[in-house]
Amino acid sequence: MKPELEKIQEVHRTSFIIKEVIREKRPLLTQAWHYHPEIEICFTRKSIGKRYVGNNISQYKEGDLVMFGELLPHGFTTIHQCEQIVIQLDREFLGASFFNKPELRRVNELLNQSKMGLHFSGKTNKEAIKLINAMMNKEGFERLIHLLKLLHLLASSKEYKLICSKEYSANLNLDSLSRIKKVFDFIENNYERNITVEHTASLINLTESAFYKFIKKHTKKKFTQIVNEFRVNKASKLLINSEMTIAEICYNCGYNNLSYFNRKFKEIIGEKPSEFRSKYIR
Repeated sequence: MKPELEKIQEVHRTSFIIKEVIREKRPLLTQAWHYHPEIEICFTRKSIGKRYVGNNISQYKEGDLVMFGELLPHGFTTIHQCEQIVIQLDREFLGASFFNKPELRRVNELLNQSKMGLHFSGKTNKEAIKLINAMMNKEGFERLIHLLKLLHLLASSKEYKLICSKEYSANLNLDSLSRIKKVFDFIENNYERNITVEHTASLINLTESAFYKFIKKHTKKKFTQIVNEFRVNKASKLLINSEMTIAEICYNCGYNNLSYFNRKFKEIIGEKPSEFRSKYIR
């Protein structure tokens, strides 16, 4: 079974993501198996089940602490309630050459090794969990400092095991995945404009027909659906964080028809823009 690409939507005004993920259960691998360009650190606060990483299948339980490199397929399955804290960051979130500095050599090596998946145990596990829990209660600069401390702790540790083989990680189709990322980056930077298939396809040197097949194969979605998801995601943030009218938000997010915007918003979010906003505006 091929993993699906998961696009990590950026949180407003933050350069990396830390979030609590709670699920009642997720017993099927088809619901969980995915990959993304971001590096991920995952701490399981509550649950027991199976962890799939690349070509490895293992049991996981409460206290599990793992790190997945960019593009490494992974997923957790369980019949129990699952509570996890997930940190997701782009390798270049502090600049293209930040982790190439001499002082960060070990962290850079950690990021490279994480492409095979890393499982941390012992004292490292306990100290890392303390930092992760503290990060949940921090904001801005302090949260960033805690992240750097966490990366330094993990990079300095010998209490870890590689999860999958080096041969497996080397065989990931980086060309296809980098093409998809390029498409997503283009949509995110141009969602408020008219986005044509012809122009987007040309960015990755494909004809329109080949582009449609490529996107469908790797995302299991139509191109128009992906564009609408980006636009609606941006609209939802504006509905919460701005005083713009719904019509203004509609046009600001690349739509030129209000009724079409309302329909797509409800299809994706499950309620009308006005209903969505009313939950946050008191």
